[in-house]
Amino acid sequence: MPTGSVRLQGQIKVPGDKSISHRALLFSVLTRGTSTVTGLSPAEDCLSTIRCLRELGLTLESGSQPGSIRVSSPGLSALTGPAQALAAGNSGTTMRLLSGILAGRPFQTTLDGDNSLRSRPMSRVLGPLTDMGASIDYQGRSGFAPFTIRGTTLRAIVFDSPVASAQVQTALLLAGLQAEGETVVKVPGMIRDHTVRLFKHIGVPHRQDTNGTVAVAKLAEPLAPYNADVPADISSAAFFMVAAVLLPGSDLVIRNVGVNPGRRLVFDVLKRMGADLSLDNEREQAGEPVGDITVRYAGRLKGTTVGEAEIAAGIDEIPALALAGALCDGAFTVAGAAELRVKESDRLSAIVANLKGAGATITELADGFRIEGSKELAGGSSWATFDDHRLAMAGLIANLACNKPVATQNLDCVRISYPGFQNDLEMLLS
Repeated sequence: MPTGSVRLQGQIKVPGDKSISHRALLFSVLTRGTSTVTGLSPAEDCLSTIRCLRELGLTLESGSQPGSIRVSSPGLSALTGPAQALAAGNSGTTMRLLSGILAGRPFQTTLDGDNSLRSRPMSRVLGPLTDMGASIDYQGRSGFAPFTIRGTTLRAIVFDSPVASAQVQTALLLAGLQAEGETVVKVPGMIRDHTVRLFKHIGVPHRQDTNGTVAVAKLAEPLAPYNADVPADISSAAFFMVAAVLLPGSDLVIRNVGVNPGRRLVFDVLKRMGADLSLDNEREQAGEPVGDITVRYAGRLKGTTVGEAEIAAGIDEIPALALAGALCDGAFTVAGAAELRVKESDRLSAIVANLKGAGATITELADGFRIEGSKELAGGSSWATFDDHRLAMAGLIANLACNKPVATQNLDCVRISYPGFQNDLEMLLS
């Protein structure tokens, strides 16, 4: 570990939550009129959602403040078939949630993405949409983009999801709001419940049970426009949190962070590893719990196991947490994270290869990895990103935590979720 030559100090507000930003934009199709979204993520993924909505007939204009946008919607019934394929870029959220909307529209739409998105499975959403009556034609491999949706009058279904996926839940609920009858979606375990919270905030009629079930019926009429203020993204904050607990002398405040119960894994895991974390100024924003996270270096962390039952609460933060695990006392184990193999890259293999190259003792498992914690990481290695933004940001933190520099490849991909990450990191270094 570095001898204290660098540390993180000061205050920062990371960009708006990417997951909530997508929903705040996409749910505007349920309204008629002009909604305002503030605190919007500047991520390239969210720009893909904006472009797709424009192609469907919505008007989106930047507001007077950074991160503010006005969305004028004609309502679901007035959406227009796009003149060309909708380009979701690298954004799986854009593609999956739009599929739920488009399944009930009386026109056909082709959805496509970059090479990374084309390799990610879409059948977990498109299969049940087919059961609801939509017609899906694949231009290449079955279950993968590009594909064409022929929308229709949908029929409600009762769907018991085999995976703990908020994207599956949201896509089917958006389809259910256009279907005849009551659509019921049950998801196992705890997931990020941004959709239900935003439904409450903007007035979408729904029924929620304590067993993970959410039900909706066909919307009788368009919703009224809404205002939504997006909290800061805990997935982006995670990299600063991990850096601060690893770099001696660090003292950092991250403001206005969304701490949804289905997103708190990085906070909770670092806490049980012995990190000095506190959550202050707790409040609610657009139906979401938010607070200011203070992180102070408090010495070496202790090992822990991140198990399958909790992994959905922070699967995107595993690349950052792996760095904390590599520099702890004892073992750090991740299990139940096979989903990481079908993200923007095979993140499990990439995490293992990169940390091994930096000097960690790490073993790859079918659904995770096990690290024997060390007092230091040698570094002096190359860190492959595979065009994956989470791996790129993890590499920049690894560079600070290792004894010798780590050369992170292709940092351009950071723009997918956090275009200003490097500048913000440099601002906090002292």
